[in-house]
Amino acid sequence: MAPEQLDFISRSTLLFIASRNAEGQLDVSPRGGQPRVVGLSDAGDILLPDYRGNRRLDTVGNILARPDVALLFVNHEEDRYLRVSARASFSRAPEHMLAFPADENPPIGVLVLTPTAATMVETTAFDASGFWIDPDARKQPLDVLALVREDTGAVAEAGKGPILKNNSEEDLLLSSGMRDVYGFPSQLVREKVADFAGPGAMTFLRDAGLIALAREDEAGEIVMDLVGEAPLQPVPGSNSIAYRLALPAGFSILDTGEIALLTLAPGRHELVRMNGRYERAPEPATASDSLRIRPDEVFFHCSAAMGRARIWNDDERTYWSGQRRFVCTRRIDEAPGVVSFVVEPQDAAPVGTVKPGQYISVSLPTDPTPLPRRRSYSVSGRPDDRALRFTVRRIGKGGVSDLLHDSLQLGDDVSIGPPNGHFVLQSPAGRPVVLISAGVGITPLLPMLETLAAESGARDVWFVHGAANSGHHLFAAEVARISAGAKGPRIRPFTAYSRPHEDDHADHTGRIDAEVIAALVPPADADFYICGPGDFMTGLRDGLVARGAAPDSVRFEAFESADPTALFAAKGPASAAVRFAKTGKEAVWTPESGTLLDLALVNGVDVAYSCRMGDCQSCLQRVLEGGVTHPALEGPQPGRGQALLCQAIPSGDVTLQC
Repeated sequence: MAPEQLDFISRSTLLFIASRNAEGQLDVSPRGGQPRVVGLSDAGDILLPDYRGNRRLDTVGNILARPDVALLFVNHEEDRYLRVSARASFSRAPEHMLAFPADENPPIGVLVLTPTAATMVETTAFDASGFWIDPDARKQPLDVLALVREDTGAVAEAGKGPILKNNSEEDLLLSSGMRDVYGFPSQLVREKVADFAGPGAMTFLRDAGLIALAREDEAGEIVMDLVGEAPLQPVPGSNSIAYRLALPAGFSILDTGEIALLTLAPGRHELVRMNGRYERAPEPATASDSLRIRPDEVFFHCSAAMGRARIWNDDERTYWSGQRRFVCTRRIDEAPGVVSFVVEPQDAAPVGTVKPGQYISVSLPTDPTPLPRRRSYSVSGRPDDRALRFTVRRIGKGGVSDLLHDSLQLGDDVSIGPPNGHFVLQSPAGRPVVLISAGVGITPLLPMLETLAAESGARDVWFVHGAANSGHHLFAAEVARISAGAKGPRIRPFTAYSRPHEDDHADHTGRIDAEVIAALVPPADADFYICGPGDFMTGLRDGLVARGAAPDSVRFEAFESADPTALFAAKGPASAAVRFAKTGKEAVWTPESGTLLDLALVNGVDVAYSCRMGDCQSCLQRVLEGGVTHPALEGPQPGRGQALLCQAIPSGDVTLQC
């Protein structure tokens, strides 16, 4: 493959894969992932992870019968796509599985795709369908279960039944062992397929102007394209239900054949899939060419692909979701009661970038509580691109900090959540920056200092740190090393000791306040980043603003404020009764229980989930009684009577459908 094509693949977070069964019936399925949807092996294969889904196994079953597939890669806000033809096989080999994060939603298997051809295609389909929308135009999730029930009722009224998978496909999945790996689909998934679009699907189709379609060319190879001329339309007066698909001028397609397509609506995660046979429409006088499609199968696809792809979010890549398995490779005693831990992932997937100032959530598999407690700690350093360092002060009272100090040793497993937080370095080039910390609040400021030191342009940077004395002065040697190696900025360390030893040397004796800072730099001229105890930060902020600093130039974060338990305690009840209707299980939620997804999993409730970030919507459940809130969810809120379990907590006693 050409370098431009490989680069396109390496940046893509969304693809569509087309396959066909032994009888030649085509299927198109979506796949999404971060920081890219596939991996690339040293041998030149494309590695597509296959995650827990609806268990229909259309793609997996098809490649067992016919391994030739077609891929269509999409990239964020680009008006082109990449078509790839490939040979596919299924693998669970360690070298393939470990290419992806061993987090809370690891792949079940990997499709190994060996490319045979690739073509870059410029398209007007995205523009014509209005597909690329602003992040704030994303839509709340549909109540797909209600729509499917509506369509199922329409099928029954028409005197028809559901379209089931044919026996030969299911026999192949059973004999190959794929059902042992994936399990069986629910009754709803098995029976939601019909041979026409019911009223629920038609409501969706009216807004679904971007269509990914697959068909065969003259050589019998699968070809995929995107079209965006118009949504599918029912053909009026047809003897059997058929749909018209408008095509762009000059579109290359045979006069008749098998076809598969999926329809996408801007801002929605849900899809409608259709396959069947087509023929060129008999109306030659239409402004554009069109197809007449008689479907064999039509059904809603509640895919996690669009959420995983984050195709309508700001284009910031995430490298894993949920808690990921790391191992402790170093343990460093920094000062009395303060220890740094260096950890690396157990898998071979990249760790990715960490913005200077971000934190990670940390838990231990050996935590004796039913749900391992999670606490958030700033990333205090990156020893290399595979490693993270976080620094923990022992709090006492038997909390997570005590557990880490007492239990986490070299070679031990530790679970790490993806980098998060908005307390990050953002300052215009050349503007003075003042980094101010007290005690272990220094930790998020160290990566900021290192980032500033690597700049080529000139600016003044003050690094102000307060400690009791030299025995409690964290990272003094590291700050000196970074400062001495600065390229463009002039870095000025400034130390304040509140209780110095007799032989200590500090720039200031006493506590740091706004008066001390104002003597270093005019507050109106600089950006300030502050981390430490709450009263320390608020006092500095108020004092600096009173001395002329712009309020938005003073940023601060308590280094323990990211504890989700504290957020849930502030936003939710002290306790609530939670009933899971389908399974009949009941549990009591408290802020220490985590999200409703955490509570469900701890109590053995089998629920679908994927990204754990509130994006993929795969954990969406109906609220039958009571209510929920989503205290940390950014983006579209679920509709009334719906809960995204990975972000939801109860607002009182609640009954969920699962």
